[in-house]
Amino acid sequence: MKTTNLFRCLIALALGALVLGIGLPGYASEPVTPIPAGPETSLPDYIGQPAKARPLPNSGVPQNPYFAPNPFSLAHSDIWMSDTADLPGPLGRNPVVSSTSLAEIERISWIASGGNMAFDSHGRPLVFLFGNNWASVALLDPDTLDVVSSYPLKAREGIGGEGAQQTPFSAWSIYAYLDNRDQIHIVAESKILLTLEIVDTPSGPKFQEGGEYDLTELVNKGTEDPSDDDRVTGVVMDFQGRYWINLGTSSMIYLLNPETAPEEIKDLPHVLLDIDGDGDEKTRNGTALTREGAAYIVTTEAMYRVDAGADDQPRIVWQEPYDSIGVVRPGQYELGSGTTPTILGEGKYVAITDNAEQLQVVVYRTAPDEELEPDQRRVVCEVPVFDFTEGGAGAGSNSLVGLHNSIIAQNTADYLFDWKTGTLTTPGRPGMERIDIDPNGKGCTKVWVNTEVHTNMVMKLSTRNGLIYTQDRKYDATNDVYAVYWVALDFRTGGVVWEKLAGTFERKGLATFDNFWAAIGLGPNGALYGANYGGITMLRDTP
Repeated sequence: MKTTNLFRCLIALALGALVLGIGLPGYASEPVTPIPAGPETSLPDYIGQPAKARPLPNSGVPQNPYFAPNPFSLAHSDIWMSDTADLPGPLGRNPVVSSTSLAEIERISWIASGGNMAFDSHGRPLVFLFGNNWASVALLDPDTLDVVSSYPLKAREGIGGEGAQQTPFSAWSIYAYLDNRDQIHIVAESKILLTLEIVDTPSGPKFQEGGEYDLTELVNKGTEDPSDDDRVTGVVMDFQGRYWINLGTSSMIYLLNPETAPEEIKDLPHVLLDIDGDGDEKTRNGTALTREGAAYIVTTEAMYRVDAGADDQPRIVWQEPYDSIGVVRPGQYELGSGTTPTILGEGKYVAITDNAEQLQVVVYRTAPDEELEPDQRRVVCEVPVFDFTEGGAGAGSNSLVGLHNSIIAQNTADYLFDWKTGTLTTPGRPGMERIDIDPNGKGCTKVWVNTEVHTNMVMKLSTRNGLIYTQDRKYDATNDVYAVYWVALDFRTGGVVWEKLAGTFERKGLATFDNFWAAIGLGPNGALYGANYGGITMLRDTP
């Protein structure tokens, strides 16, 4: 039996056990320490009514043979970065929320945010965590949230980022993925590509290093100030088993084939993304890949398709600049587009948000220039979003949700978190919108606009019930506190179906239940998992 098929069988067994009520092995020796309860709120505990499942077509995203099964391998569900799961999620029937403060993990600061989440072959959540000057990987019990095992990562110290929204350098360690052998591939110190294996021992599962590639020669500029060095912003493996390595400051793309890698890491095949030749482009987001070896990468100035053939040499197939105001938008932590590209329409399109004065969703045709029809432009559409409030220019620091020809965008404008004090400086603006690519591919249509939900948590769409999951931030003026809710929206209408209170925090206090653009995990047990500043929250239905 092939490894990938074995992995799928294990997931199927886990799902079957949960359906039958057998349950998975427990690991907790004592009750976990929850995120400290926040102040009282006058807002309700539950809003709305349980949903009735209205299934959608399967995502149709191909399975990367080197990845854990979709959608368990990485933050955005799959190699097309769709944020879509062909799994059932909670319907809001007597939902119960639990949490863990991850007290078992040694860390420098109280912050335990996670921008990435995966699930191993036993259905256990894998969370990639970071804070000020520290980073870690944790394996959790899916039911109790007990820390089954953890592994500290070396973190690059200091705070970086342009504009007001700054981030710890350790945040760049979270772009990681889980492969088809229960191995995590993650970058530490912004320059060491590690493989961590999950190994069963008599005392329980443990992480152990399975190998590494030292990328120091690629990122080290040899200056006295280490903050001047480049850094790896993302690593992902394609369908041919090759690592695509993005350097953030230089916008250099390297290809590392484990079978043919040169002795000197500096001799790796590479290409520079620099549309206007001035050398100041940067990459701050992940890479979407196709089965054929096409990679879609957005820089601070342009959208690119980069291909690599049998010689492993990456080549720019096309490049297209997008509209930009040239500064970091309030509510984003990067210059330019804030979105990892999302592949759509069975591979015919790729979409991002731009950096125009009025934020837009931009959809591109993926075909090479020579395959476009005479009347076809590279850009299918540019649709303004989040212009419904006064001064509402919008911002987007999360990948778009993509299902066939449908796109869901969320507004992160004016969200500002202070890493030094752990407080929410500005709470952000509301907004979610759905845009569909027209069936003839000649334009796009806005389907709905939601002006209520305040969120910067990466959304997840369940095709099994037609619900979009995220977290909603509400302000309770009576008690001067923020209340964070799990929220489910109807994919077809954009309306809120139900909300369940996750926790509260003082407006000027530690923002424990808020999050730093974390990705929701939808587990094989049907539960939702979210990484918050104070730890991990989970929501699941009960009888």
